[in-house]
Amino acid sequence: MTGMIGQLTPEHFQGLAKVPARSTVSEWLSGVALRWDFVEAVIDICSPDAATAQTMRHEARALWSEAERKNREQRKKHQQPEIARPISEEKLLTWLAQTPAPSAEHENDSPSQASGRRIADKLSQSNIIPLVEGLLDSLHPRTWEVLIRELRTQGKDTHAEQLIRGLGLRGDPHKIVPIVDFLRTEGHFGDDRILLESIAGNRTVDDLVTIIEAFHRNKQELSAKIVIEKIGVARDSISTVKILLEFKEKKEVKTLAGILEGAGKWREAAELAKLVNTLRAEGAGEAADLILMAAGAERGASSFPQLVQALKESCPAGDMIKLAHAVGTLRARTRLQPLEDTLWKNNHSDIITLVRRLSNHQIFP
Repeated sequence: MTGMIGQLTPEHFQGLAKVPARSTVSEWLSGVALRWDFVEAVIDICSPDAATAQTMRHEARALWSEAERKNREQRKKHQQPEIARPISEEKLLTWLAQTPAPSAEHENDSPSQASGRRIADKLSQSNIIPLVEGLLDSLHPRTWEVLIRELRTQGKDTHAEQLIRGLGLRGDPHKIVPIVDFLRTEGHFGDDRILLESIAGNRTVDDLVTIIEAFHRNKQELSAKIVIEKIGVARDSISTVKILLEFKEKKEVKTLAGILEGAGKWREAAELAKLVNTLRAEGAGEAADLILMAAGAERGASSFPQLVQALKESCPAGDMIKLAHAVGTLRARTRLQPLEDTLWKNNHSDIITLVRRLSNHQIFP
């Protein structure tokens, strides 16, 4: 276990500034309060190559989702009565008004529960689009929570995800915060990420500013961070450049820096190289440089070889030099050994040599 703990880095953990204590890691290994990002970290460290890691992630995800399903069933058996949050019936779609009243077994449901269940019962592939369009701005957040939970309970996972994406795409920005909080604490594993990535990938800059500020006000710093970083990941190159320039015009400097960092850390390798080239073509070379700096300093070792290959194939040699310089000067020394091992495995020893030369000393241990 000691050797594995030594290979853990802060980049493995979402929202943590440093590697957790050895006692915490020991608890996770025994199954106490286990985190998904820790599972991914173990897979990343123990896998001999990227293909094996990908296979193991898929297998682990299936087991994790099944465990989450069982936990939800347990919580449902012991959940506390919900506080009634009435909604205006006239705000529902016309077809909803024709739905039969709740059965006797549900006659004591709160208005939110009853409305959520009625919508879920009627929902099908043919009417999901008009439902999203008609209800996005009318339902109280509590009803959205009940509706999403009910859809999951009924096995309508595809419909639940479509509604969550629709909410992220067009829902009232002021109603987003409590729904994200619900999805993270009580919802299906990953639903909060679906919503946040939908926001990041589709909203206008004005909506994004409103939503990010709301997250900050409500102490949801992790949600704000995810949205900001995913803006640099979820959009194509042209759209990303456009929204970067809009944030720059609004002087949203901190958000702009977060977007560039997110692109460097998380954007798929070929798309990152394309974004760098697009930024330079649009006269925003400084932003391209900042993305390469973020990639060198923060990008995970497992995806680094793909980025190196993409830059070799489609970008000027100067971009590879900037990436290597960032590795040598900005990357934490504790994170260099895993990177060296990965680069060696993927036949990129030339990059290790370049980093050493640019740094003027033995960077890798």
